Amino acid sequence: MSELYSVAIYLRLSKEDEDMQDESNSIANQRLLLKGYVEENFGQCEWKEFVDDGFSGTNLRRPGIADLLERAKDGRVNCVIVKDFSRFSRDYIELGSYLEQIFPFLGVRFISVNDKYDSAGRLGNTMELDTSFKGLLYDLYSKDLSVKVKSSLHSRKEKGQYAIGNVPFGYAKARDDRHRLVIAEDEAGIVRKIFALALEGKTSPQIAKQLNQEKVPTPISFKIKKKQTSRTPVGNSFHWSSSTVWSILKNPSYAGDMVYGKYDKDAVGGKNHIKPRSEWKAYRDHHEAIIPRDIFDKVQEQKPIKSRKARSKEPGNPLQGKVVCGGCRGAMRLREGLNPYFSCGKRYVYASAKKCVPCMNLMFLEQAVLFQIDSELSRQEKLEQMRLKKASEIHVSIEQLERDRERLLRKKAVLQRERLAEYEKSVFDPGYQFQKEDAAIEQADMEIQQMEAEINRRKEQLPKENGQFIQMFANGCHTALTKELVDLLIQKIIVYDEQHIEIKWKFEEENAIVSHMES
Repeated sequence: MSELYSVAIYLRLSKEDEDMQDESNSIANQRLLLKGYVEENFGQCEWKEFVDDGFSGTNLRRPGIADLLERAKDGRVNCVIVKDFSRFSRDYIELGSYLEQIFPFLGVRFISVNDKYDSAGRLGNTMELDTSFKGLLYDLYSKDLSVKVKSSLHSRKEKGQYAIGNVPFGYAKARDDRHRLVIAEDEAGIVRKIFALALEGKTSPQIAKQLNQEKVPTPISFKIKKKQTSRTPVGNSFHWSSSTVWSILKNPSYAGDMVYGKYDKDAVGGKNHIKPRSEWKAYRDHHEAIIPRDIFDKVQEQKPIKSRKARSKEPGNPLQGKVVCGGCRGAMRLREGLNPYFSCGKRYVYASAKKCVPCMNLMFLEQAVLFQIDSELSRQEKLEQMRLKKASEIHVSIEQLERDRERLLRKKAVLQRERLAEYEKSVFDPGYQFQKEDAAIEQADMEIQQMEAEINRRKEQLPKENGQFIQMFANGCHTALTKELVDLLIQKIIVYDEQHIEIKWKFEEENAIVSHMES
């Protein structure tokens, strides 16, 4: 059995479980139970562990489960073992979909130890009555528990307890009381430095650039050092960004206030939606301040630190979200005005970003992209014509081969009838010498097999169809860019300068073809 299954054990613990103080559901106990089950029932097979600690079971937006399901789709996992159904999902419909449809389709065996459920012992894909009721009860329980936990957390915040999962940079939860904030001096010094630089009149990008030049550790670097996360940087190290500095300068926690009630959910397990600022609640002088209130208020009044402009609800330029800096590979922002342009803001932040693009005129970029779209569609249309011609030639050759095969089949049928007549003659005439082997029939069989192999080979040579987008957009020259056109055709636009722009097309992702534009 150990050679037949690639086993994955899945462990999950939510904040609700922690608050209920259910030790049986702890990660350590789940691991102990499932490891023992694997050793007892699967021998010494290889198994991999997937963990989501602190994630709700009301939806599948969890990193551990996402990794597990990705491996299952790729065929790297074909057996999933959990402590009980609620560890995998508390959503009744979602759980049923995986047990009845998705896992059987993928050929994945699912085992819930405490529920005594093993899909390998099921004759059909439909869940039994007891399994369905358990799934429904888990779903109803999670919704009821979510409401109770939410009410409990709100009550704690009203009483002044810090019942929020995340802790602001510069603070830590007290060892003797996890609902109380204390200053983390190793981080607080950096917060004070940021506010001091802001008082000098420096903007968020300028502060971020100075911190990077002085190699000041970032908040995520402190979390890694304290083993609170295991993230790894894309480059050699993490960098300060203007948005991180801006969020610190605007956070009232540093003046000693606790702000809560900022978000609301549309449903249990749904997404958080930010509420209007007027509906936020604040507990003033909740904890020890890192920044004196008068200094915090003074920083808020400075022009560079004031709230960002409200984003326009009007639809943006079709190229927004597609343009990437060739120097740092970061997204370029559109700067509005009489002469709008795309610019890489990271050149102000990263000391090493000397190759970042300072300016790319919007009108120039639109015309360059539009020209390249028409050129590429024209090229693809020619390729489509070549594809159709090649496909037609192959179809003609296949039809000829099939006719030849039919001719050989008819020839074989004639030989077999002649052979049968000879056999009958030998039965009634003992003196007739019947040849048991017939080289002509064997030769015909061999030629038919060769013909069928050649037909299959020609069918494999047929080019794949890839001209659907041409039928939609290759209607002559385009005079303007539209969001629909850009979203359908373009994956991203990498800008180095006006003479060097690269477009990565969505329809050529399989071949990784990149079209280079020279202006």
